[in-house]
Amino acid sequence: MKKYIIIGNAQSVHMIKWVKQLVNYFDVYVISSTGTHKDIQAVVKDSNIFNLNVQVKEEGGNTGLLRKYNKVRKIIKKIDPDFVNSHYITSHGFLAALIKKTTGLKFKLIQSAWGSDILVTPFKNRFYYGITKFCLNSADLATSDSEYMTKVLNGISPVEVSTFIFGIDRLPDVDISEKDENLFYSNRIISGNYNIDEVIRFFKRVSEINPDAELLISNDGPDREKIVNLTKELGLDNRVIFKGFVSLEAQVALYKRAQFYISIPTSDSTSVSLIEAMAFGCIPVVSDIPANKEWIKNSENGIIYYSETGFEELQNLLKNKDTVFKENRRIVAQRAIFPESIKKYVEIINKL
Repeated sequence: MKKYIIIGNAQSVHMIKWVKQLVNYFDVYVISSTGTHKDIQAVVKDSNIFNLNVQVKEEGGNTGLLRKYNKVRKIIKKIDPDFVNSHYITSHGFLAALIKKTTGLKFKLIQSAWGSDILVTPFKNRFYYGITKFCLNSADLATSDSEYMTKVLNGISPVEVSTFIFGIDRLPDVDISEKDENLFYSNRIISGNYNIDEVIRFFKRVSEINPDAELLISNDGPDREKIVNLTKELGLDNRVIFKGFVSLEAQVALYKRAQFYISIPTSDSTSVSLIEAMAFGCIPVVSDIPANKEWIKNSENGIIYYSETGFEELQNLLKNKDTVFKENRRIVAQRAIFPESIKKYVEIINKL
């Protein structure tokens, strides 16, 4: 069985998703910048897991990770893998690219883009652009989860890109009778890029027309205090509920009940949470960015959000909620079942 190293934050839901599928095809080793989630420990033996105990920040400045160069180089040399797959290109991907370029080790390097590592970071300045280009030019393959992100990748480097969705394991069981027309749900990080303040203001406009509307937010982040204060200022503190991080089971229950799902980031690739919401038959309200428009047609199976969007647009879709419910689930079943995507991905890398 071929050896496959995956390097990244092994406490991330994305890494968990990848590892659970990859163990069906490879002898998987995990190098984690932080710790390792119990779900990964359940499928990868302890001797194949290496924790670096470094905090990696999306905004950059990850010199702590680079200080682990010698340790990671020794791990990779000892394992002698067929593939090294780094997740989040401008941090873990840079470390993996440095090791490949400076050691002469013969592994195939796969760089997996997540979103802001390609859509935001490279365009902060020439330094980050240069790092990103180096990472991609060092790779044998890159992976992307949207056609838009693939175009950005190929604008930086001629690297071959495999485009597939970091989707769901299977289509969930849900009945439209479980939906609460008054329930709005958002589970994006409470930080600048995800515009939770705008989510709150949008809900304010909705609640002025629908006094029974309720918004549940199940995530956390550095802007939580500011957003909670905004909610109080707008008189919504009894109608917006902050649930913090919730279990997988609790999130499934929220997806089942919620009629509307709100996700309006400034920048993003295909969001797994959007795919999940569609799979549960929610009506999505999403920002006007290219990746979202690969999934949502405005006023047909969801709403493309603009600053003036209000309850009227939602009412129009509610009249066709049965059709939207079925259509969104059909789209996910056809395009976003992750095990099928990984199966095709494995076929590709085995031909590298």
